[in-house]
Amino acid sequence: MLLTLLSQQLKASRRSSVFQKSIVLNVIMGLLILYFGAIFLVIGFNLGELLTKLSPGKNPVDLFNGSLLFYFLIDLFFRFMLQELPVLVIQPYLHLPVSKSKLVHFVLLKSVPSMFNLIFLLVFVPFMFSNVVPVFGAGAAFAWLSALIALTFFNNFLLIYFKRQLATKPLITLLFGLAVAGLLLLDYLKVFSLFEVSTVAFGAVLQQPWLLMVPVLLLTGAYLLNYFYLLAHTYPEELAVRRNTTVEGKRIVFLDRFGDIGRLIELELKLIWRHKRPKSVIAMSVIFLFYGLIFYRNDAYIDGFAMLIFVGIVMTGMPVFNYGQFLPGWQSSHFDALLTKRISPYQFYAAKFWIFVPTIILVYVLSLPYGLISFKIILINTAAMLFNMGVNVFVVFFFSVYNTSRLDLSKGAAFNWQGVGASKFLMVIPLMVLPVLIYLPFGYWGVPYVGIAGIGLLGLIGLSFQKQLLHMMARRFVAHKYKLAAGYRQE
Repeated sequence: MLLTLLSQQLKASRRSSVFQKSIVLNVIMGLLILYFGAIFLVIGFNLGELLTKLSPGKNPVDLFNGSLLFYFLIDLFFRFMLQELPVLVIQPYLHLPVSKSKLVHFVLLKSVPSMFNLIFLLVFVPFMFSNVVPVFGAGAAFAWLSALIALTFFNNFLLIYFKRQLATKPLITLLFGLAVAGLLLLDYLKVFSLFEVSTVAFGAVLQQPWLLMVPVLLLTGAYLLNYFYLLAHTYPEELAVRRNTTVEGKRIVFLDRFGDIGRLIELELKLIWRHKRPKSVIAMSVIFLFYGLIFYRNDAYIDGFAMLIFVGIVMTGMPVFNYGQFLPGWQSSHFDALLTKRISPYQFYAAKFWIFVPTIILVYVLSLPYGLISFKIILINTAAMLFNMGVNVFVVFFFSVYNTSRLDLSKGAAFNWQGVGASKFLMVIPLMVLPVLIYLPFGYWGVPYVGIAGIGLLGLIGLSFQKQLLHMMARRFVAHKYKLAAGYRQE
């Protein structure tokens, strides 16, 4: 039965119109995977030598073991941000004589051949053969590698469970995220050393291979946690029925794979490209990339933190601030038509969100050369980037319902005060001042980097709950949509 289900899933993917239209993109992605896979292999075979150069006189296996707990915690974070839930269109099978337990097992096993679960082998396996086997022998080395594989799959199933719980029990997920962040914070404050704990734990597996059973039991527990949860929530009456929505517009193949939200993004990009004012707003935002040259050349600012935080927030967030302050006024000329379409407010704001997030990341990447002046700038700008994505984007959405002034998109931004109101100035306060206020107590206590981490952590929490926040913004939009429509009808 599992092979039959796998065969049907492969056929559904291969016959998909998106797959057929994206063959070139799939080839490019395949070449990139091969390229980066080769890089990881080279790193794996040379990692022992690199660790010896970084810490002369220390055992590279101990150094590697000491970093594993940090790796698994970071792995949890990236999985939470990037890993998709394994899905199976289960309704067509529920009325058939197919065991529900087999359907659930298939859904869970679908997540095993994931990039997050396999890519680490390109580093761990070469390192094992080049550094672990010669010292500890093949048996202990394979037990050690099996423990790492079991913990990787434990991360996989643990995150699947918490991401499913996020929709119904967000507090549990928040507490889980705070626990992970708390471990890293305690290590930073030197309450205890994660490095030493990791060295002892994974070194013990090499000395006593039977300890492999500990990560195996953790993996089994995480798998069963998911299994029984899904088994209890696969009844037809509990499966959400999705309302079909349609969005018009010519399709870009890459965006087409994201469904209606992708087509809304495409329409937004065309709006920017075809009209003067949004193009000029984006062009003006690019100028703020050079904003750092004014401050970073001043030693008084470089030695501090507060001003650098302000500069980092402005640089990485200015395109969002400039363009987002007029939302949803960019659609004011066709707002009534927009309300008649079968487009949910959630889709409307989700499309804006997924335009803003890559833009913030792009601006952050372009600002990385400032790190040549001081590495502290990179740390601060990273926290500012996360804060802009997880907090400031939603602040922009929150104030968007007060933008009731109609915009003429054919006019440029210079000396154009159309759509500018008091809400724009109120929005600036939390956007630029809040991260500095978060930092100030930590700066006063003499732990500035904890303040920087707090700014980034707040952004990560916002990103983790972006679906819930987008639904909140959608409800605000529904409550104000008639007021917006009335304002946009005025010439």
